[in-house]
Amino acid sequence: KLTICRDYSEVSQVMAQRVLSLLEKKPDLVFCLPAGNSPIGMYRELVKAYEAGKADFSRMRTFDMDEYAGLGPQDPESFIHFMHEHFLDHVNIDPANVRYPDALAQDLEAELGQYAEEIAEAGLDIAITGIGDDGHIAFNEPGPVLYPRTHKVKLDEATRRQNAPAFGGDWQKVPEYAITTGMEEHMKTSHYFVVCSGVRKAGLLK
Repeated sequence: KLTICRDYSEVSQVMAQRVLSLLEKKPDLVFCLPAGNSPIGMYRELVKAYEAGKADFSRMRTFDMDEYAGLGPQDPESFIHFMHEHFLDHVNIDPANVRYPDALAQDLEAELGQYAEEIAEAGLDIAITGIGDDGHIAFNEPGPVLYPRTHKVKLDEATRRQNAPAFGGDWQKVPEYAITTGMEEHMKTSHYFVVCSGVRKAGLLK
């Protein structure tokens, strides 16, 4: 099902309303949170709804969709830092309900296995993702194999170049590896949305 909007502002409003409608029906909504440019407007709308008394996030649970390997919450380029900056710090979510992969874990494979188990146990109610310049969903790069569950991935150069602005414009400073939720986890999500905006993404969407 394809929803066409006039502009980025309407995209953001439509996506925020999808989240709010589900949250109203299920206050303990499990939301797989995306980072990147595409969802910033949506987060802004969700914060506005909370500030207006139209949304209660106190029982909502979140899982981050992806993260850079080797970056922690203290790193301004990390996705968990992004989530706090744009959303989590501005609503009444319980910190105990916020889960993200520990990208600094000594045993990263064990951490990712545990993260995948927690996602499977909770069940994702909603996930929203953009589309990367090379067509990736979350950090699942195009290729002969799509991994089902949360895993570590080597990022394509195109992806690193796309994310360079957050690293001072130098794509070589973008971490070579990342953590991402897998395609089985995405496809088992009850309400799954792919969002893109702008002429540059038209071909990818098609």
